Amino acid sequence: MKNTNRVGIITGASSGIGRNTALRIASDGFRIVLNGRNEKELDLLKEEINTQAGEELAIVIAGDITDKITLARCIESCKTHWDLSPSLFIACAGRGLPGTLITSDEMQWESLWHTNVLGLQHQLKAISQVMIASKEKDPETKTPLDIVVLGSTIGRNVSPFNSVYGATKFATHGLTEALRRELGPKGIRVTLIEPGLVATNFQESAGYDMDWFENYCNEIGPVLIGDDVAKVIQFLVQMPENVHLDNISIRPTRQSYP
Repeated sequence: MKNTNRVGIITGASSGIGRNTALRIASDGFRIVLNGRNEKELDLLKEEINTQAGEELAIVIAGDITDKITLARCIESCKTHWDLSPSLFIACAGRGLPGTLITSDEMQWESLWHTNVLGLQHQLKAISQVMIASKEKDPETKTPLDIVVLGSTIGRNVSPFNSVYGATKFATHGLTEALRRELGPKGIRVTLIEPGLVATNFQESAGYDMDWFENYCNEIGPVLIGDDVAKVIQFLVQMPENVHLDNISIRPTRQSYP
């Protein structure tokens, strides 16, 4: 196995892109803290990873990552379990909201922004501080330090049909790009992944019209699956520490917009 000196934290790891990414990263020898709200699914994923590896490559810290205590536990567990500081943080946790500014459920707006933007800000600040300290302690290290944020193509081309969710991803884009410019000179890579339409449980969990979703998938399909995005993440974190793929858009071939 490769990269046995690297430890990563993956949020939203219980399903979809986060789960697929955890499987791929673990296959390269990364030790991983699996975070999400569904502890049962996380435990099953942990068992699958550790059984395949024949060693403890994955542990579970279940809970809402927007909670600062859960976030701190994820970071601290890297040191307590493997005596290593995290060199990889993959922010996959997030939620959707169907509808426009006019038609969406305004009672969910605050929760959406708290999860997708404010919560992300706290995560990025906390992991950035840890990685800066790690780099200052060992400035000559050749171990890459990666922060990977899952955005969306709708965050760059905000759709009038899904505008509130799109606005949170627009903010995600801004935060991530600003952090890239701040941390890049310090030797820390910050990458934004912007997937187009990916078929996971995200749409149903967020309350999207599944008949519409199925029809749209038929129109522009085959659409992406979680593992398509995971392959890209796996590739970019394997780059030498002086090489940075900072902004990657990935769409189904037939999806022209957004």
